[in-house]
Amino acid sequence: MLGAMGGFPGLLGEKIEPLTQNLLLPWAAMSGTYLQSSREPVLAQPEGRTKLADVLARHQIDALVVFGGNGTLRHIPPLLAELGVVSIGIPTTIDNDVPGTEATLGFFSACDFAHRTIDGIRATGHALQGRIFTLETLGGDTGYIALAVAHSAGADVVLIPEMPYEIAHAAARLKSGIEQRGQALLVYSEGLQDKQAMLDALRGLTGIRIRDSRLGHAQRGSAPSHYDRWLAAEMARHALVALHDGHSSGIVCVEQGQTILRDSLAGMPPRQPDARLYRWINALPREDA
Repeated sequence: MLGAMGGFPGLLGEKIEPLTQNLLLPWAAMSGTYLQSSREPVLAQPEGRTKLADVLARHQIDALVVFGGNGTLRHIPPLLAELGVVSIGIPTTIDNDVPGTEATLGFFSACDFAHRTIDGIRATGHALQGRIFTLETLGGDTGYIALAVAHSAGADVVLIPEMPYEIAHAAARLKSGIEQRGQALLVYSEGLQDKQAMLDALRGLTGIRIRDSRLGHAQRGSAPSHYDRWLAAEMARHALVALHDGHSSGIVCVEQGQTILRDSLAGMPPRQPDARLYRWINALPREDA
């Protein structure tokens, strides 16, 4: 097994090294990726595709395992199939926004990272009563991390890019949290529009001090959780079995808690956050009520 350092640019640049068990074993407990990554579209040009074929032949590589998020897994596997390159994709992104799969590698570890920060916020809120705390998570233009974390942390309000909100209702929820517990928590995704205006409006509507925390890119470097370790092992097993069984293309996905192999993500609609959960956290009326 060989590894390309830095994604497809590294592969075309022949930054390739053997991946042995002794080399990789310590990385089971480490954050991030040993192989590094890249977003440079080197396969968009004909010369890149020609070079890919040359490199694969020269290094006797007969199949690729491609790690990536929504963009990578939508566009790269079909291109590789056109070039006659055998490949299996594994959804790897903290955003958890890849269509066709319930889970992506990294998502649960990123949620764990957020909870460690929330634990500190809750301890501070107990000691220093009467404050509203807000937490910005990563997630790009999606709200899966924020929604999941807000639910499991018992947040008073969650705001995500995919769902509308009324600032007055959010303010009332936060004031109620102060009255009931002496502290209140709002979790929001980095993709939310006009974030500073939202925070300023909450200050004005509640008249309560707000303490804002932002996880930033440190959230991408969380230590791997148990579930992500299990999921990585299971996805790797499924990918290897698929290659041994002669599959020329596919994406390892999770459906009802089990890994499956999809032929591709073509035609699959974008994932949408759970609207019922969003309404539950924010104490909004049920749509069927």
